[in-house]
Amino acid sequence: MPDRPDECPADPPAQALPEQRHRLVSDQDVEDADDVLFAHPPRVVRRWLCECGVDYPCADVRFALLVKSSAEAGE
Repeated sequence: MPDRPDECPADPPAQALPEQRHRLVSDQDVEDADDVLFAHPPRVVRRWLCECGVDYPCADVRFALLVKSSAEAGE
């Protein structure tokens, strides 16, 4: 019997058994992820911003347009 426990390891190192490693995802998950990435490519989006920093037309601009159109309809 050895004096030290590390002189006689009971288990082989983990890298010696790659077929027993646990994977977080299956091959089907990876295949599905490839399909999703293919179907949803990035695209450039242009949008207008109001001077106040939100998407145009902001609530103030919508209200002002409503007031203007109501005034013009009443004339």
